[in-house]
Amino acid sequence: MKSSELFDSVAVANGFRESGAFVMQQTRTPPTILVVEDYADSRQMLKLLLETLNYEVLTAANGREALSVAANNHIDLILTDFDLPDMTGPTMVRYLRRRGNHSATVPIVMLTAFEGYHYRKLAKQAGCDAFFVKPPDFEFLKRTVDCLLQEGQAKRDSIARVW
Repeated sequence: MKSSELFDSVAVANGFRESGAFVMQQTRTPPTILVVEDYADSRQMLKLLLETLNYEVLTAANGREALSVAANNHIDLILTDFDLPDMTGPTMVRYLRRRGNHSATVPIVMLTAFEGYHYRKLAKQAGCDAFFVKPPDFEFLKRTVDCLLQEGQAKRDSIARVW
């Protein structure tokens, strides 16, 4: 048996993966994703698509609202636009990364209409874990979200074992 097949078997047996999609252990709630998007139609579309993948989805229309939602909820991943009405996505990410709580380490994906190295660099410098240009290849976005959620869960599990 290949190591990747062994990993997949162990992941399925332990409730971490089901039909190729990442899920939390059976005793846990589905991962919660915060979608930060100022255009209501885009926000709703992303929410519906992510809910079909069995994620819990919270939404925010601007940076301040996103900071409030992140402060008052357990968020497993953030999917944010670059150009928000009250601040840039990277500014919001920097605020989150400076907090001493869980949101300082949550995986963040930048999703934007802006192309180019400059925007990718700004997102990376702010602390984003991934960057997608709209419209994204949804299958690739899904795989990226799954991977980031798995990495985030592994980090939390290793920290919990220390305590």
